[in-house]
Amino acid sequence: MLTLAITTMLFVALAKVGHRVINTERARITSQVAALAAVYGGEPVVREIAQINHATLCDFHEPASSRPYFAVCVEVEGTQRLAHAVDTWSNAVPTLEP
Repeated sequence: MLTLAITTMLFVALAKVGHRVINTERARITSQVAALAAVYGGEPVVREIAQINHATLCDFHEPASSRPYFAVCVEVEGTQRLAHAVDTWSNAVPTLEP
């Protein structure tokens, strides 16, 4: 009987750890995808991606002079992750022509 109780507690603990790891990765991947989507779609697209992935948008910043990148924070069941993306296509590329 003691063995069954210990085994059950072990399985419950492993399930909780596994659930936490899955939520952490879901938050990380969702924040990265949302940051990349922010480059072309802005905040509405970021909110849509968070909603599709059953996440909550906890913070969003467009590029400013102090930080030249999009920043997106996403929360999945209590786990928050932050991702950044830069729009390199909008940077002027020097050419030889005037």
